[in-house]
Amino acid sequence: MDWPNLTDTDQERLEEAIDLGEEFREKLLIFRSGLIDQKYRWLQLEAHKIYDSLSVRELEVFKMRTRQHTFPQIASALEISVSSAKTYWRRSLAKCSKGWESSI
Repeated sequence: MDWPNLTDTDQERLEEAIDLGEEFREKLLIFRSGLIDQKYRWLQLEAHKIYDSLSVRELEVFKMRTRQHTFPQIASALEISVSSAKTYWRRSLAKCSKGWESSI
């Protein structure tokens, strides 16, 4: 099969489509999260509090790590050291743990 070369315009349209797909996926996850059994809703409510307590960098690392990026990949993408990526990850996990423990 012949693949035509992508032009700058094609690339922009493809990037926009990817962004729209990601936005749709995130909105769908939000909708789905409201459809959990009532006995587990405390987790959902606590997750919102924890999300709001994370720093911008902690949140970036947390999102990437939960999407199975490695620490070297995270460090490279965010232009930080691997050690810093691990530190942000540990801090975000500590906040998660503290939030869940305080809600039990």
